Amino acid sequence: FLQTYFSSKTFYFFNTSKIKMASAQIACNKVALYRYWNGKDHFYTTNAQEIGTTTAGLKGKCGHTSEGTACYISSNQASGYKPLYRYFNGKEHFYTANPHEIGTDVAGVKGKYGYTCEGIAGYVPSVGTALYRYFNGTDHFYTTNAQEIGTITAGLKGKYGYKSEGIACYVL
Repeated sequence: FLQTYFSSKTFYFFNTSKIKMASAQIACNKVALYRYWNGKDHFYTTNAQEIGTTTAGLKGKCGHTSEGTACYISSNQASGYKPLYRYFNGKEHFYTANPHEIGTDVAGVKGKYGYTCEGIAGYVPSVGTALYRYFNGTDHFYTTNAQEIGTITAGLKGKYGYKSEGIACYVL
């Protein structure tokens, strides 16, 4: 005789002689994280309609030119994945899987350094391909290609005046 009890994504199976537990694994839904540049701010989104083009070199909404696909993340919170938050301070966007960096993970709420949380951009695994973060004093830049800026060592300055801030998160 087997009874099933469901609670918050975990299934508990009760047998009269033994108790067994099995987690329901949720698979990720892999989607592209597109990169755009408007001359001042690099912008990243999984929503192709937000800028209106995903073709590298084409200009879309708000003066943003597509730079193609930056990397891949999940559109759903798969097992072991955490949110990648998007913030905006009125001048540039900031992305992190650590909401303590800005102090809020609530959309519409302003946190540290004038950044307001715009919500969740997607979900990222705890291991995978490194997504490196750089800052040049006015713009944060993210890439999986270590050669694009020329350094992955936190604190060192690379091409275009961007200083490495280390690994922002891991992506698919």
